[in-house]
Formats: sequence, C-alpha cells, structure tokens
Amino acid sequence: MAKIIKFNPQNNDNSQDNLENGTVKEEKRVKTDIKSITEDDINFLELVAKGIEEHVLYYFAVKEVLGIEFLHKINEKGEIGVIGVLAYEHKRREGSFVAEFIAKGYFDKKSSKVVITELAFKQGEPQLYQSISKTLKAKKILPEIN
Repeated sequence: MAKIIKFNPQNNDNSQDNLENGTVKEEKRVKTDIKSITEDDINFLELVAKGIEEHVLYYFAVKEVLGIEFLHKINEKGEIGVIGVLAYEHKRREGSFVAEFIAKGYFDKKSSKVVITELAFKQGEPQLYQSISKTLKAKKILPEIN
C-alpha cells in the first residue's frame, strides 16, 4: 500500500473523506535548523576561500582557480579543517578540471588570514588525502557531509 506524504496541509476537512476512500495520509513536518548568516561569517568564508586559493596557486601547477565550494570546521584553537571541490585551469594541460580536496590549516589572528598548511587532492594523492582526513577526524575538525 502506498503512503501519501503531505508537507504543507492546507485543508484538514478532506482527511475524513480520504479515510473513507481507503487512502492513507501521513503528515510529516520537516524541522530545519536555519542558521542566520552574519557578515562576519561571510567574511570568514572569504578568508578560507582566499587561503585555499593562495595555497593551490603557490604549490600546484594551477594557472587559475575558477571556483571553490567547500565545508569547513574550526575548533577553539583556531585550527581549520576543509573538504571541498575546486574547479581550475591547469598550467600545462588545456581545459578546465574539477578535483575534490581536503585541507588543514589555521586562523592567524595577527594578520587576520587563514593559512592552509596541508592540502591534498583525492585522485592525485589518495594516501595523503586519507592521512589528512584521519588527522582532522582526530582533532575533531573534519567537516560532516550530510
């Protein structure tokens, strides 16, 4: 038997009619946790993105970063864990590429910058990727993907 899930019930008078017809209705309320995003959060996200971009441009054969999407987690010591996807143009190969990455870094309060200390691409460096993942998990700064 199929269940009909109704998210925003408009009219509850039809429930008696549907029960008589043999149709089962189940009301399901979805609880969402919406975090209000402040200007400080947006500025911090920009700092993290800039830190990742600077690290990638300096240490890898990347000509230009086209876009970054990531999740981050920070602990009370200022250490940051980042998981994400990076779109970029390679220096020696033609075309655009997309790569999953994981990174570890910290927030430098003196210069108000995010410094990335380690970054690994999933396909290019799978062992380093796993090593960073285990380190972030141990420090409880591994972002959770839902």
